[in-house]
Amino acid sequence: MQRKLLIVACLMSTALIAFGQKKKKDKATEQSAVETTADTAKINYKEIGAPMPPLKVQVVKGKTVTKQIITAKDLSNKSNLFVLMFNPTCEHCQDATRMLEQNLFLFKKSQLLLMAVSTMEAYMEFFDSVTKVSQYPSIKVGLDQSQFIDKTFTYQMLPQINIYDKDRKLIKIFTGDTPIDSLKPYIE
Repeated sequence: MQRKLLIVACLMSTALIAFGQKKKKDKATEQSAVETTADTAKINYKEIGAPMPPLKVQVVKGKTVTKQIITAKDLSNKSNLFVLMFNPTCEHCQDATRMLEQNLFLFKKSQLLLMAVSTMEAYMEFFDSVTKVSQYPSIKVGLDQSQFIDKTFTYQMLPQINIYDKDRKLIKIFTGDTPIDSLKPYIE
């Protein structure tokens, strides 16, 4: 009789352990499915209507890379934001910067942010000597510290201008040489 009770107890404990293991496995599978869904639901920041990705730009003034950091909170949400992604040694980027400088009077409310990848720090002094952009305090220039460029650059041509509305949703992307007339409908 004791032997039968021992066998039944062993069988029941084995069944309970197996049931517990199945519950654990189901929970782990469920958690894995949630993580996979979160990974596949990543935002495509290159699509019109997408929110602006997190922004962290180290300010460059002339030849000096400052300790100042610009984030989205530092940029007013009262008007459109023009983000020009550039390479400091690119002639088209230099021309685009000069075009913005010459038409700065149009950008009464809209904001201008020029950003290069952080590895271009050594070329920023050259860029400023060619464009004189540091003479225009309303144009913010800096180095991307948050992979903003990686998330938004379409890899078509330089420069690329992304325009974000006051809610910081992407409304237009321009690549390559862009005349001021193309930008005017978005300038406030």
